[in-house]
Amino acid sequence: MVRLDSFIVKETNAGMRGQVVPYGIRMVGAPLEWKETMGEGIKIGVIDTGIDKNHLDLRDRIRDYRNFTGKDIKNVEDENGHGTHVCGSICASNTGNGIVGVAPKAELYVAKAFDRDGGSSEEKIINALYWLAEKEVHIINMSFSSNEYTDKYRDVMQEIYMKNIVMVAAAGNQGEMGIGYPAKFPTTITVAAVDMMKRTTSFSSVGDEIDVCAAGKDVYSTYPNNKYALLSGTSMATPLISGSAALFQGKAMLRYGKLLYPEQIRLLLQMYSEDLGEYQRDQNYGYGLFSFGRVFGKDRVY
Repeated sequence: MVRLDSFIVKETNAGMRGQVVPYGIRMVGAPLEWKETMGEGIKIGVIDTGIDKNHLDLRDRIRDYRNFTGKDIKNVEDENGHGTHVCGSICASNTGNGIVGVAPKAELYVAKAFDRDGGSSEEKIINALYWLAEKEVHIINMSFSSNEYTDKYRDVMQEIYMKNIVMVAAAGNQGEMGIGYPAKFPTTITVAAVDMMKRTTSFSSVGDEIDVCAAGKDVYSTYPNNKYALLSGTSMATPLISGSAALFQGKAMLRYGKLLYPEQIRLLLQMYSEDLGEYQRDQNYGYGLFSFGRVFGKDRVY
């Protein structure tokens, strides 16, 4: 069984006045890049529980979607909340209200492969991967993990990687028990979670496969029924890195007229990271906390 890597902390009501830049978006320094790019033209696939298509912060970002959990392929209603939360961190629109994501002009391709209870299967994930590849997405966010894998799963991941699609995966919430799949595959960029003080969380899986870390504790983002919620987990850290990869790809297109390869994105993420924990790469933080730079301000911090 494949499971989501998050747990809910607090749900809040809709109707927020003004706009919040959540602390995770500021920790990766996304606002520093927005004068040049907000991820325009970059296509991001999200394999998750679906999305609230009518959420005011997300509705303008969605380009296509498909359901792999039932007969109605166009029913991507998010009955869990996880997928909507992930999508908000990646690219909630810069509307002046609600929240704003890392790459607020990126394009979303939503593959619903998880049910309301947060469960899925390799078959559903593989089908979602193939669909996203057909849509020619540039990045795939994978905020889930499993302790097991099949040769077919590994081979499909390699196949997608060879199409130069950047795959970003959650390390998992198993602490010392180690990294789950697909994050353990060498074809993914593996993300661990830290809190607001840049300390590793008690739940974040540890292992040699970790590339970088991002905010994963009490992360504020979009939630179904036009609401917002605080969630924790490596699932919440992963979309911050997917959005950052979109900004890198947006810059590459503007400056050089071409996209970067997955390994180039991996190296940039590692090189831009603030070394935490043991010197250089370690099992808790990887190469450290990724950031384009530090952003401070008077905004409310969530």
